[in-house]
Amino acid sequence: MNTPSVLLVAALLLPLPVTRPAPAEPVDHIELVPGEGTVVELGYGRHTGTLEVTAGVDGLGVVEEIPLESYLLGIREVPTSWPAESLAAQAVAARTYLAWTLHRGRTASGTEYGFDICASTACQVYRGDVGADAAWTRAVERTAGEILQYGGDPAQALYSSSTGHRTRAVQDIWGGTALPYLQPVDSDEAGVTPYERWELTVDTSVLSRVLTTGGYAVGAELVSMAIERPPEGEGPGTLVVGSELGLTRIPVTAVRAVINTHGPQLYPGLFPALRPGGGRWPQSILSYTFEVEFQPPTGRTDIPLIPPGEAGTPGVATFVGEGWGHGVGMSQWGAKAMADRGASYREILAHYYGGLEPEPAGDILPETVRVGLDWGVPTATIVATGPMTLRIEGEDVVTLPPGEWMLRQSSLGVAIFPSSGLLADLLRSFLGIGPPD
Repeated sequence: MNTPSVLLVAALLLPLPVTRPAPAEPVDHIELVPGEGTVVELGYGRHTGTLEVTAGVDGLGVVEEIPLESYLLGIREVPTSWPAESLAAQAVAARTYLAWTLHRGRTASGTEYGFDICASTACQVYRGDVGADAAWTRAVERTAGEILQYGGDPAQALYSSSTGHRTRAVQDIWGGTALPYLQPVDSDEAGVTPYERWELTVDTSVLSRVLTTGGYAVGAELVSMAIERPPEGEGPGTLVVGSELGLTRIPVTAVRAVINTHGPQLYPGLFPALRPGGGRWPQSILSYTFEVEFQPPTGRTDIPLIPPGEAGTPGVATFVGEGWGHGVGMSQWGAKAMADRGASYREILAHYYGGLEPEPAGDILPETVRVGLDWGVPTATIVATGPMTLRIEGEDVVTLPPGEWMLRQSSLGVAIFPSSGLLADLLRSFLGIGPPD
């Protein structure tokens, strides 16, 4: 399969200074270099580093390469108003997770688009290399070069928002080999975390449709539901659902993924559930640490013209859980709670990671890191606060003015052009790609 090419519409048609002729053939890789003082916004991120845009078989990829410590300054995982010791613990955990990711090697997407780590919650939340908070900057600088190691390699320093009263063993969530530094420990965050207890109550007819849409044919009439969970440390749990089709066993990890994905799609008014104090929970199923309270249907509910109270009631399932996230490794709210009580960042890390303590990374860490800001998408919209240079094969081609720009892949390749205005309309007509989604 041929890789899509980049059609340099900006260089060919915009009345801007061009320092070298546009290439005779389209290319599949360009760079956007912000001028001095220019910030380029992409999604929630604000960037001053060079953005590399590549056309791959699955869509566009946007990558920023920056100094490693600058990457860490752009991490936005916890509120920077939290205690200094909890911020320092987060800085070490983030640096360690980066080191572990680099040591493991790139994912398939990272290999295709040329990035080491992604900028989303799937990896670590990175918002750009500008506007670092003073407290977070101090935490990163104070712990400069420190990581957690196990057996001479970077530890897999997993962390999540909140774990409730106890963290989870890594093998109890994803199976596989147990790691001694990712085993359950108490997390005394009661009264601190806003995710101490959560609930989701849903009719069984709704739940049946959600699970079926997610690939688990549980039948239309749910008659039983229970969690089977081995003793702590002995593997993942399972949701066992009984219906007219028999028993269906669904891994707890799949239950969370399916309900969080398809619940809001099918029933946006029901998922996520309302919080007791107002507003909605950030997700429908917040963690893997939950139990199910099941009320089976009574009588027949499908007979018309039956007086109220005589037709029976539908079944109801209530998921009752604690924490937010996978629950393995460090709890961020638990770290805050420990810091509030006077624990040092080294004590926090040792508690959550099986006694591991920060040590110098040495030559484990590189000087720069390549961050995947977006990839596998047909379009990407960026906003430049000042001029930026379009570069091809290391040579400057054209200076683009401030404004909102669209990068879009089409049957002719990928075009960069203003996202609004007469010129944008003309270019879209020329390319036959229609207005932005």
